[in-house]
Amino acid sequence: MGKEIPRSFERLRSGEQLNLKGRKFTNVASLTAAGLTPAKCDGAMIHLSAGGTGAVQCIAFSDGTNWRQMAIGVNCI
Repeated sequence: MGKEIPRSFERLRSGEQLNLKGRKFTNVASLTAAGLTPAKCDGAMIHLSAGGTGAVQCIAFSDGTNWRQMAIGVNCI
């Protein structure tokens, strides 16, 4: 018999937890307006369509105190 895969890993394998565009947010102000503060979302990663420097898309990561920006750069090769 194979090893049982925990539900959390099954969700990861299906891509369910990797879709950061599930809800549409433009910037940190739109997160705050939706009630998503860094304290409430500690550890969360969310795609922002215009949240980066120069109003470009980025990934926002909550460290529990602030939203941290991770720039989306060039295409992967």
